[in-house]
Amino acid sequence: MLKARLAVILFGILLPYLARLPGGLDWLGQYTQSGLGGALFLGLFNAIAWGAILLVSLLYRRPASVLAPAVPGFAFLAWAHYQLDLAADAQAALGIVFFPIYALLPILLGGAAGYLLERRSRQAQQPG
Repeated sequence: MLKARLAVILFGILLPYLARLPGGLDWLGQYTQSGLGGALFLGLFNAIAWGAILLVSLLYRRPASVLAPAVPGFAFLAWAHYQLDLAADAQAALGIVFFPIYALLPILLGGAAGYLLERRSRQAQQPG
């Protein structure tokens, strides 16, 4: 489980930047040209999402179960960060604040599904 949780943290930190890559270097530059302060701002708010995935993972025993909240949560975040054009207007940066909050819904829904699958797996392994 430790490796799965470390993977969630690493992927969660890199996700906003990875999601920008398909748009090209100028698109990625909107996130990287803001310096250390911008990276901390982005990382701090993005930690809401990957932190929620870590919390949900405490309910699991199998590393594969972490995929249930991680896939929908990270998929939403990747789509949102890819779509965000910081040059569109002055309030566009608010998306960085709200995207991780909005991602909590797919994370929690995936977490519930993962918990049910984990529970079913435990029941199937019990003798009798």
